[in-house]
Amino acid sequence: MATTTANEALSAEAVLDSALLIVQFRKFLWLASGMFSTSSLALAFLDYFAVGSFTQAGTHFLAAIAAAGLFGVATVLKLGPDEA
Repeated sequence: MATTTANEALSAEAVLDSALLIVQFRKFLWLASGMFSTSSLALAFLDYFAVGSFTQAGTHFLAAIAAAGLFGVATVLKLGPDEA
C-alpha cells in the first residue's frame, strides 16, 4: 500500500513539473519573439542609416516582420504573462 501512494506522489509531481515547464516555455516563446522582433528592426534601421541602402537592411527588416508576426500570434493566443 505504501508503494502505491509513493508512485502516485511521483506521478503527480511529474505532471506538475511538466505543466510548469510548458508554462515557462510559452512565456519564453512570447518574450523571445518580441525581443527578436525589436532587435531585428533596430538592426534594419542601423544598417540603413550606416550603409545608406536597403540591400543589407532588407534581410533584417524581413526577419523583424516575421518575428513581429510570431509575437502577434503568441499574444493573441495568450502565451505571455497574465499581467504585462
